[in-house]
Amino acid sequence: MSTALETPQAGVAAVSGDHNLLGPIIVATDGTTSASAALKAAAQLGDRSGANVIVLAVLEPLPLVAADYGLLLPPAETDDARRTALTQRVREQVNETAGPHPKWDVLVRDGDPAAVIARTAREQGARLIIAGIGHHDLLDRMFGGETALHTLRLSRVPVLAVAPTFVALPQRLAIAIDFSESSIIAAQTALTLLPSATMVYLVHVAPRLELQPEAYAAWMSDYSEGVEPAFARVRARLEIPAGVTIETMTLTGKPTKALLEFAKSAHIDAIVTGSRGAGLVDRILVGSTATGLIRGASCSVFATPTPMGSVPPRSPEGVPDEIPEHEWAACLEAFTRRNAGRVATLEVDDPEFGAQAQQHDYPLVGAAYDRHDRRIELMLGDMENSTRHLTRGIGDVRHLDLLKDASGRDWVLRIAHGSGQTILTLAR
Repeated sequence: MSTALETPQAGVAAVSGDHNLLGPIIVATDGTTSASAALKAAAQLGDRSGANVIVLAVLEPLPLVAADYGLLLPPAETDDARRTALTQRVREQVNETAGPHPKWDVLVRDGDPAAVIARTAREQGARLIIAGIGHHDLLDRMFGGETALHTLRLSRVPVLAVAPTFVALPQRLAIAIDFSESSIIAAQTALTLLPSATMVYLVHVAPRLELQPEAYAAWMSDYSEGVEPAFARVRARLEIPAGVTIETMTLTGKPTKALLEFAKSAHIDAIVTGSRGAGLVDRILVGSTATGLIRGASCSVFATPTPMGSVPPRSPEGVPDEIPEHEWAACLEAFTRRNAGRVATLEVDDPEFGAQAQQHDYPLVGAAYDRHDRRIELMLGDMENSTRHLTRGIGDVRHLDLLKDASGRDWVLRIAHGSGQTILTLAR
C-alpha cells in the first residue's frame, strides 16, 4: 500500500494569499462586557503593529410587530434612539477597556452582523477582524455558529476570536495543518499578523478510517511515513520570524476534538485554522472544524478564510449581495427566469460532516421560496429524464446571498439554513 500526502511543489519558498496585511484592524463590539476582550486584544495588537483600529458596532433591526391583520415596522424614532444609545455605550466601553485611543474610529451600522462586518472589512481594506467569544446573543450569532462561517466566507478577512479570559496577545500557537494550500496560507497569515508568537506547533490530524484494527494499523504506518516529509515541505515554505520555535505534532481522531484537547494539554493561547482544506483528506479541515473550534475553544481562535471547490475567491468585482427576506420569493423567481437551463453544481455544507457535492453539471430547472414554511426548493436536471433530476427542499432558511461575476451575471447562490448551508454554482 502506498500513501501520498498532497502538498504543493516544494520549490516555492514563500506563501501568499489575497489578504491585505497592511490594512486596519476591525474590532466588533456591541458595547457589552462580552466584547471587552476583543477591544483589549485590538488595543494590544494595534499598539504593537502600528495598525489603525476601527471599532464596529452593528445595530440589528427590531423584529416586526404584529398588529391585527398586518405587520408594523418599529418607528424610525426608536431606531434613532437605539443607535444613539449604542454609540454612547461603545465609546464608553472603548475608554474603559482599551484606554484613550483618539485615532480610533467608531462606526455604527445597521443590518445583519455578519454581512455588515464582512462588507465593512472589504470597504476598509482590513487586515483582520477581532471579536470576542462569549455567551452573549449578538456575539454568539456573530462568531458562535453559522454566522462565523458566513463572515469568513463573505469577508475574505482573517478572524481572531478571543476568549473572555484574554489578558495578552497569544504566544503559544497550535496551527492546524492538513498539507493543503489553504492550511499553509493560514499558517503564514497567522505568523505575519500575530507578532507575539514565540512557540508554534504545526498540528496534523490524521484521518480516522473505518477499518479493522489490523488494516488500520497497517494503513496508519504507511500514512505516517509521508507525514514528516510533508511537514518538512511546509516548514520550507513558511517565512518564520526570528525568535519563533516550530515543532510538529500528529494527532488522530475528530479534528475539532483532537485540536481542542491538544490546545488544553499544551497550554495553547490560540488555535489557527483555515476555514477550508483541500488536500488529501477532503473533509478534515473544512468550515465545520473552524466553527467547532470557535464554539468550543477556551483559548483564542485565528481563522483564515479560503475558497472551497467551486466557490471562487471573492474579488472587488464579485461581492455577494445578501437579500432581505421579504425579497426572497421575487428574487428566486427572477433568478429562475435568468438562469433556467444553465449548467449548475450543488454543494451542501453540514456543520457535522463538512462539505459534500450533491450534483455536478445538471441544468437548473428553477428555484422558489415558500413563505409559510420558510422553505426553498431547488430543482435541477432534465425534466424528460427521471434519472437526471434532483429536487432539494431546504427548510429553516436563515440567509440568502447571490454572488455575481465581474460582468454582472449570476454566479453563486448561497442558502444558509439551520443545518448548514447549500451552495448552487452556475457554470460560467
